Amino acid sequence: MARFTPLPRLRAWLARRARAWARRRQGSDQVPFALERRRIYILPTRFGLIYVLAVFAMLLASMNYNNSSGFALTFLLASLAFVTMFHCHRNLAGLVVEGVTFGEAYAGLPLALHVGCVNPSAVSRYALSLECDDQHGAISALPAGGRAALELEIPTQRRGILRPERLVVSTRFPFGLFRAWSWLHVPAEAVVYPRPAGTQELPGTTPIDRGSFEKSRTGDEDFRGFRDYRPGDSLRHVAWKAVARGAPLLVKDLSGAAVAPQMLEFDAVRARDTEQRLSQLAQWVLLAERRAATFGLSLPQERVALGRGNEQRRRCLTALARFGAEDAA
Repeated sequence: MARFTPLPRLRAWLARRARAWARRRQGSDQVPFALERRRIYILPTRFGLIYVLAVFAMLLASMNYNNSSGFALTFLLASLAFVTMFHCHRNLAGLVVEGVTFGEAYAGLPLALHVGCVNPSAVSRYALSLECDDQHGAISALPAGGRAALELEIPTQRRGILRPERLVVSTRFPFGLFRAWSWLHVPAEAVVYPRPAGTQELPGTTPIDRGSFEKSRTGDEDFRGFRDYRPGDSLRHVAWKAVARGAPLLVKDLSGAAVAPQMLEFDAVRARDTEQRLSQLAQWVLLAERRAATFGLSLPQERVALGRGNEQRRRCLTALARFGAEDAA
């Protein structure tokens, strides 16, 4: 006797087939692009199905008892459903997707994803939602002629290149009876850095540099202000008093420690595992950037020239993330 496919597995199979069909039909999207009516899909929600069943039951009861008031209420609720379906579809139609950008993330930490949207119409749009796998983000309103960003956070497991297969922009406005959605196939990629870790000290520091760094512990460095906390920052420099007052996690930005130019070597890390070496190198990159040093990176198949500052930090961390890595997703 044949066994029936369980409902969750059937739904997952239908969803995969529908996504594959939409990908073949739409192809890849090149930003900016508008959500045309032909690529917007709409179906009733679970609440909408209950609503339809209730209206159908009211229709049967009105026919059975030949009740004119029941017919009037039934047709009023049915017309409300059709009007709701029209407004739900129109809430997405014509929306312009400007681009997809990513924030910075280290392996194991969430990655911020931003989808820029523009509303070129003369009416506002409401309750727009962005989905990627099981993650959701939403904005309550997008005014006429305005622009906003739909944002969400994607969990990461390992370093490398993360390429979301598809994004979904959807809405249930108004009343939640219907869900209209559109799949976005934007060829965007994010770089997930190795998570900084390790116990080795930063190599290549001269005795003079060590002395000046030791002096900085006693307060001889110049205080330039505060900046956002980044993984790898010393907890000794965290502004704990400000954190206790409810402020975000900030660290003191110090200058004055003289550090010689440093080339961070892959072979200088005392570890056998490649991921441990990359994590230690990421730790060194953050430490060198925090000390305002001039530094570079040497990997078996790539070399990042000497530089300094935030851009140099990004170049080195990107090289570490791409080192022999497959997709992070």
